[in-house]
Amino acid sequence: MILFKNCAVLPELMDGFSEAKCDILTDGKRIKGIYKCGECPFDSETVIDEEGRFVLPGFIDMHVHLTLSGNDTRIDNEKSGVQRGYDALKYAQDALNAGFTVLRDVGATHNIAINLRNSINKEDFVGPTIYACGLILTPTEIGNDFLPGLYSEVDTPDEIIKAVRQEVAKGADYIKVMGSGSAQNPGGEPGKPIITLEDLKVMVEAAAFKDTYVAAHCHGATAIHNAILAGVHTIEHASYLTDESIELLKGNTDSYVIPTLLIVWKLTADVAESSAYMGEKAREMLNAVKTGIRKAYDAGLTLGFGTDTGIDPVHHGQNSEEFVLRRDFWGMKEIDILKQATINSAKIMGIDKDYGTLAVGKFADFVVLDRDPLKDIAAAHDGVVSVVKWGKVVR
Repeated sequence: MILFKNCAVLPELMDGFSEAKCDILTDGKRIKGIYKCGECPFDSETVIDEEGRFVLPGFIDMHVHLTLSGNDTRIDNEKSGVQRGYDALKYAQDALNAGFTVLRDVGATHNIAINLRNSINKEDFVGPTIYACGLILTPTEIGNDFLPGLYSEVDTPDEIIKAVRQEVAKGADYIKVMGSGSAQNPGGEPGKPIITLEDLKVMVEAAAFKDTYVAAHCHGATAIHNAILAGVHTIEHASYLTDESIELLKGNTDSYVIPTLLIVWKLTADVAESSAYMGEKAREMLNAVKTGIRKAYDAGLTLGFGTDTGIDPVHHGQNSEEFVLRRDFWGMKEIDILKQATINSAKIMGIDKDYGTLAVGKFADFVVLDRDPLKDIAAAHDGVVSVVKWGKVVR
């Protein structure tokens, strides 16, 4: 057992504990007890004094690509599957060192994210808990060949059902679909839908039959609206979110929005010359992103936390820049941003029994910060002192 004593905590991110400071006892992978300082009744082999530093639940990033580096995508495309596998392990560990103890990979080549998930779960490697979709399902569309090995093209209901079953059989935790054009794909138009409402319904039904859900890449307003009507569980990006769609999402426990500000922001300012077209698309989206997501926040929607890390030019380990951007760009409150990266994302992913808050019985995943993130949210970015994953100090 390990006792982490003198921990400053945020009661909003705790379950069943309302004090501002505590001692946390871990036993193996899970939290055995949370006590007022000095009142733990058990002897511990190891005692770590946090000396009043802030201890928060491990962060969750619901939108990463572990087989993309954040550099020129064409160079990534030339790598072998073996090299991309080695890289994915490093990228996952980079995120873990930044405090992200859970990642949701939203599309990887060579079944790498799924295999890496399995190896980490077996404790062959130290890394974050990974949830993965495998290949991204998409209709035949312009620009798909820009990301070879990432897509499974489906154009009929039968093809959709078969592809869903194939990805689940390969170990996918959920299904990812392209609902609108992509900023990354040459020729892709983010504002336009590329899959019909009827086909989305088929996919959602096929996924539900296999006890899982669909996540949809959706920039455009029509794509977002159709995803909600079809029962898509997570709407990724939601760049052109309308008032009508926000109304449909109020009180909706089937569909949730996962904003990804970091990639849009970075693309407007810092992109390789070969990806200049991506920057142009991002600049066109930026005002809509600012207005729509702020309205969703004001409406009280449960928002998840995503970054699109791995897409040029967002590097793994930079995920935490999203914290500061959400405050500065959208004017969100610090505690709400922290909830998005913990409680909200765990709830949306259906893993809140194990993750999302500090509570007895949950996994001992937490991040230690050098200062109060409610006073300065940048502490979640540049103030990480240590990271605990499954009860072990990994940074």
